[in-house]
Amino acid sequence: MSGHTCLVVMYHYVRDSAATAFPEIRALAPELFARQLDWLQGQYSIIDLPRFEAALNREASLPPNAVLLTFDDGLIDHYETVLPLLQARGLRGTFFLSQDACGASPRLLAVHKVQLLLARLGVEAFSRAVLQACAAPGIPRTASPEVFGVAPWEDEDARAIKHFVSHQLPFVEAERVLEELFARHVGESDAFARRLYLNPGMIQEMAAVGMTFGHHTRSHRMLARLSPGEQADELRSGVAWIRALTGQATVPFCYPWGGPHTYTRDTPRILRESGYSLAFNTVRRRVKLGRDNPYELPRIDTRDLPPYTAAEPPPAEFFSREDA
Repeated sequence: MSGHTCLVVMYHYVRDSAATAFPEIRALAPELFARQLDWLQGQYSIIDLPRFEAALNREASLPPNAVLLTFDDGLIDHYETVLPLLQARGLRGTFFLSQDACGASPRLLAVHKVQLLLARLGVEAFSRAVLQACAAPGIPRTASPEVFGVAPWEDEDARAIKHFVSHQLPFVEAERVLEELFARHVGESDAFARRLYLNPGMIQEMAAVGMTFGHHTRSHRMLARLSPGEQADELRSGVAWIRALTGQATVPFCYPWGGPHTYTRDTPRILRESGYSLAFNTVRRRVKLGRDNPYELPRIDTRDLPPYTAAEPPPAEFFSREDA
């Protein structure tokens, strides 16, 4: 019997953060990534995106206990660390890119300025610096779980300042504050971007050996904060950009942040009309073929799986295997 669900796992940083200038960055160490691949290969059948798309379109079936590996943000980790580990095992992954980060003139995305500043300053000092820079009286604590969800591994205060910068400050003000703080505490952001992200040559090299790429918006802005026209500006060029880089026939998408409140009811329609084949969010469960909207497909985080030990056990359904 073929499988009717697929576990989709999401990764971001895969690096030995302790050996970098930002040891507090939350990253999956390479040896833990290798151990997780060992576990997944022992429990599941790891598939690539073309096979997943074929099953989603009812053109093929999935193997029982299928799992798809996805990697967000176009980080250089995915070329330096992930690619060799996948190739050594004969595996393929799907990598999601933002044009502003991975284009010919890379810019450091606001989401990574926040992460790097938090790692450099700590939550308390970063929060204080943001409030001082924008002359705000304090950080509201309301609605954060509704937008970003609650991850057991994330500090509540860190989540609150992320919510304030990414969801409540006007975009222009957030960019001004983050650029000012990054220049003061880290350095020149464009130079940092060239060291943080995949470049077009790396992307083409990865595509040539079977990796798949998708779009992650142009600038990683939260789509729920944008009008339908502004969302289209973030999305409509992504399919052509990925195709030009990789030669792919189809192009998937994943939502920045990814919770159901980080995009709108218009967004799946805009994605479909823009030519994307499917889209992933971050609702933490399996994909159910034939039941889930192809433009709202769930994914889990690497920290939901061994060998990580989370503060709370992951839902049992992540581990329940289908009958073969």
